[in-house]
Amino acid sequence: MKIIPQCVAAIAAAGTLLAPSSATAQTTSFNTGSLGSPGNGTNTANVTLGLSGAISAGNDLAVGYAGGAHTSVDFNPALNPAAGSPFTIEFWAKPGIVVDDGLGPAPVFNRVSSGSRSGWVFFQRSGATGWNFRMYDGNGSNTGFDLTGGTYSVNAWSHVVAVWDGSTPLLYVDGLLADNTSTGSGIYNASSQAKFTIGSYDDSANPFTGSIDETAFYQTALNPAQILAHFNAAASPIAGTYSSLIHSDGAVEYLQNNPIPEPSSVALIGLGLAGCGFNRFRRK
Repeated sequence: MKIIPQCVAAIAAAGTLLAPSSATAQTTSFNTGSLGSPGNGTNTANVTLGLSGAISAGNDLAVGYAGGAHTSVDFNPALNPAAGSPFTIEFWAKPGIVVDDGLGPAPVFNRVSSGSRSGWVFFQRSGATGWNFRMYDGNGSNTGFDLTGGTYSVNAWSHVVAVWDGSTPLLYVDGLLADNTSTGSGIYNASSQAKFTIGSYDDSANPFTGSIDETAFYQTALNPAQILAHFNAAASPIAGTYSSLIHSDGAVEYLQNNPIPEPSSVALIGLGLAGCGFNRFRRK
């Protein structure tokens, strides 16, 4: 089916209807993925909103984090599949500072840290070492899988994706495979209580300094072609190309960080979508 540029923009605009309005932006980041409002994130008071985002077109906005500021989504089974079930986590990160390999700023976190650890977490390592994705095996603080790769630059956007197919993890950075040779016990202990958190741990520890945008979670293992397509779509000059692709690939959690349209804009979006349906009918 041919995708009409005007339809891409209308679909993308419709996808922002649950995104934050100015009245609620300080406390809530709205989920536009299929999980809906149970995937809404709560922002701490010192989260910085309205920063320039990773997507080229459409006045995209991102969120800034520092000092333990974070966005946290309450535990939900949809974001914590069973250990043998596939999933994918995706986000764009723009580090504001250089760190060394001994530090562990956590841009995205979904781990239970007390007792026997479960779940997973991303760490920012040094620019030369890149991004680190760890999954835990339920035996103290032991890692089940540990992947690292993909260099980054300060004040530049990196596209980071981890894929779990139910038995093996893969790490992609900027559309390309960064590591598939994990160390660890080879066991993953899925969490039954972790909070999906952006910007630091859920208790504000291990703070990330910089911007995060377009965080998405899928209950499927995205393939290499899909991941590369997402990376490339961010540079599209057509507004909505990126977000429509994330929705069509089945994101259950998707924090776009963009403002809600005014009521008059909503009406125009509806007309645009209706026109898309008409055009599609005419082209059969």
